[in-house]
Amino acid sequence: MKTYQYILIFFTIISCQKDITSHLSDKSVTTPKLFLEGIVTDTAHLDFGMTISPDAKTVLFTRRIGEAKQKIYETNYINGNWTQPVIATFSTDRDESPHFSPDGKTVYFGSERPIPNRPNKGSFDMNVWKTTRINGKWSEPEVLPENINAVQIEGEEWPSSNLSHFVTADEKTFYTGTLERGEKGIDIYKTIYDGKNYSNLEKLSNRINKEDKWEYAPVVSPDGNYLFTQIYNRDDGFGGDDIFVSKKDVNGNWQYSVNLGNLINTEMNECPASMSSDGKYFFFTRDYKEDLKQYDGIPNIYFIETKALKLDKLFAVN
Repeated sequence: MKTYQYILIFFTIISCQKDITSHLSDKSVTTPKLFLEGIVTDTAHLDFGMTISPDAKTVLFTRRIGEAKQKIYETNYINGNWTQPVIATFSTDRDESPHFSPDGKTVYFGSERPIPNRPNKGSFDMNVWKTTRINGKWSEPEVLPENINAVQIEGEEWPSSNLSHFVTADEKTFYTGTLERGEKGIDIYKTIYDGKNYSNLEKLSNRINKEDKWEYAPVVSPDGNYLFTQIYNRDDGFGGDDIFVSKKDVNGNWQYSVNLGNLINTEMNECPASMSSDGKYFFFTRDYKEDLKQYDGIPNIYFIETKALKLDKLFAVN
């Protein structure tokens, strides 16, 4: 009898895990589709930089309305419906690019808010902050230490020393993108967290970073095996910003990044945003622009089933 109960419990858990994202779409999504159109994606505004909680019931995303500073908005899935998005209580300045921790308790995000006792002396400075959800409420944000956040010095201009994205699959290895002083372009870096301190930022190899290109906006898959990045104007791109992906080899090293392909990338700008915790869905933004000669467009958030990306085939010969 006990054996039967254990088996029943096991399959109930597995069933719940499989159904964790069933409310996101009642149909197969094998081509890019606007995500939660009218709620998260509102074509009247600029919507980008989103993350979804491990239980897929909270979505945080960046929205800019008119000329106002962008804020992080929140919507929750309650009683079978998504709530109307509101500005998250922790978003009080120019904030963007939220990312949930794997356990769903912490959100890392980029903010222009001033760091106490470390004034910005440059033109524009975004840094990484974090907030924790305690009893359903967001805590007062805390800034990450100065070996992660380098505040701009006098005469420094964007994007130098700016950070917005801070992502992890295991709460140990974190990835971010920044232009460090003296470098030619924005690159992807990693830092190791030992439970108390973050190691100094370490630039990833030339398998990910190219000296004369801009690589930024990293997203790591839930299993930690894939790293998605946004790269501007690479020779093997389709125009503007494209999404590239790298896969860990058998030794745990990142392989050379490859273009995600024309199912996702177009002549518009595309940027990776997030993945669902079960790995089923991949989220990204795409700019719409009438004039392709212009860099910026109107960003919207899309999603697609990860299996449609055929990631294994991209690295079949590597």
